[in-house]
Amino acid sequence: MQPESLRLDRITIENLRSIQRETFPLSNFTALLGYNNAGKTNILMGIRWLLSNFSLDISFFDDPNKPVVVEGYFDGITEQVLNRLGEEKSSEIKPFLTGAAIRVKKVQRIPGGIPENMEIYVWTPPQHRSGKLKEWHRVNDKFAAAFKRMFPEPIAIWDFEGNQAFTKLLHEIFKPLERRFGGEFNDLLIKFKDLLSPDSDSKAEEIQSFNKDVNEQLRPLFPSVKVQLDIPIPTLETFLRTASLKVIDEDDGFERDISRMGAGSQRSIQMALIRYLSEIKKHHNNHYLSRTILLIDSPELFLHPQAVELVRVALKKLSMEGYQVVFATHSAQMVTSEDVSTSLLIRKNKERGTFMRKRMEDAVHQVLQDAPSQLQMLFSLSNSNEFLFADYVLLTEGKTEWRVLPVLFERITGKSFALIKCALVRQGGVSNTRKSMLVLRAMDMPVRAIVDLDYAFTTATRDGFLEPNDPDIKYCRDLFRELAFREKLRLVNGLPVNKHSHVSASNAYAMMAAMPEAERAIRSIHAKLRSQGIWVWTKGAIEEHLGLEAKSESVWSRFIESTKHHNFEKNVPDYPSIMELCQWIIEGSQEE
Repeated sequence: MQPESLRLDRITIENLRSIQRETFPLSNFTALLGYNNAGKTNILMGIRWLLSNFSLDISFFDDPNKPVVVEGYFDGITEQVLNRLGEEKSSEIKPFLTGAAIRVKKVQRIPGGIPENMEIYVWTPPQHRSGKLKEWHRVNDKFAAAFKRMFPEPIAIWDFEGNQAFTKLLHEIFKPLERRFGGEFNDLLIKFKDLLSPDSDSKAEEIQSFNKDVNEQLRPLFPSVKVQLDIPIPTLETFLRTASLKVIDEDDGFERDISRMGAGSQRSIQMALIRYLSEIKKHHNNHYLSRTILLIDSPELFLHPQAVELVRVALKKLSMEGYQVVFATHSAQMVTSEDVSTSLLIRKNKERGTFMRKRMEDAVHQVLQDAPSQLQMLFSLSNSNEFLFADYVLLTEGKTEWRVLPVLFERITGKSFALIKCALVRQGGVSNTRKSMLVLRAMDMPVRAIVDLDYAFTTATRDGFLEPNDPDIKYCRDLFRELAFREKLRLVNGLPVNKHSHVSASNAYAMMAAMPEAERAIRSIHAKLRSQGIWVWTKGAIEEHLGLEAKSESVWSRFIESTKHHNFEKNVPDYPSIMELCQWIIEGSQEE
């Protein structure tokens, strides 16, 4: 297996359909997640066009008066890679390396131009620039051949690719056959070279006659030129690239070409080939030392949930066995917690066109300085992939909110969280609230949080949401001292705790919040936190507002059932606050 770092590390796409100009970082296994028409396929097309030889028609130009430009930053071109590439080819690459990286740019100025007129440049490091080598140097054929050895043409699988995806996959699968018999096969074909080559003295009689007779017919029409038949000698690779699949119906024996099958059948067979490729490449020693990019639009299309998981596993395996996998998906099932942090959340609006939110991995590193906190936060947020398709995140502290709020919100507003593109994410602990909000905001993701009342006293000050000597907090601490004398609850540093106390800490906060003299101070605390995107339960916790006697599945299920009844709000002790919360949630979805 080639060094894992050899890959297309990032790509900048300019003026390609909905992409005005945006840079997309890529990993070995990159999911592009977003709604329909967000521009995910345009990113795949940008990658494919950079590494292939074809022209873009006018439909691919966002502005036909400007060129389409795609720049790739390729990393992992180490000494080991260069040594195995060979002296001749590596000498073409070395002058343009910055460390182990190289930048290549492709430009198409006119829609529909011929592929040969595409401009391909390589960036020259300052120390290597001269009169001959400018900052962006137009590449020659030798450089292109050496570069293609490391990064060959991608395999693209999406709807409009027709049969090409099958032939490319078959070619990848049968590369061992090419290595085993290619030489022998080519030796056999060379025997025909003398018969077919126009320069051979022993070329076939029919070819000699063709060249002679056609030129006699041409001479009166165009005296200064002549034509000569040129028949390329095929190779085993040529045959493999033209291979296809026949599909046989086991019930009636009817045989048809794969191209005549329905979209669902074609996709199933494509994904079966992907799974097979992942198996034969397992622990495979890549003698060619290359990084083939596999581009797939909606690998989950037409597949049932169990099949989606099988395909995800196969693609993940391929990303570790010589392939870089980039795919667009609408399914959270295609992304596990392991890959959430490097997934790209693709969005589009009128002003920016297609863009991406900052990757979670990059946002966490930006916000948090110490490595242990980074790992903890990545683990916490990565296990909540609900936000991958959301435009707004609502963080919750407890399981009660997570269980009953979606039903309650829809019953009161007539809207679902999905309709307002809101993801309800349960945190690993309330202590993560500030960090989670900072990370999500660094990702350009609107976020709000719902917390219990104790957060205001135990964490909000430390997190900087309340002043250290907040007068309302101080006032409520005095009320706790009164309760401690009356109810035999235990205080530590002036706040209730569970250990060695006759009253649980959660009940103590609810008891304090129920005191008439506490109402003004708690309302003030609520307003201060609310202005910063944090909703604190003024009665202690959500259970007091809804009249829930416990935190259990049976209690939550009974409450959810009660929301279906007419006038259910009469059984909710603090219905006005719940309505106010729902409106606050809706306001959060409009913050973008």
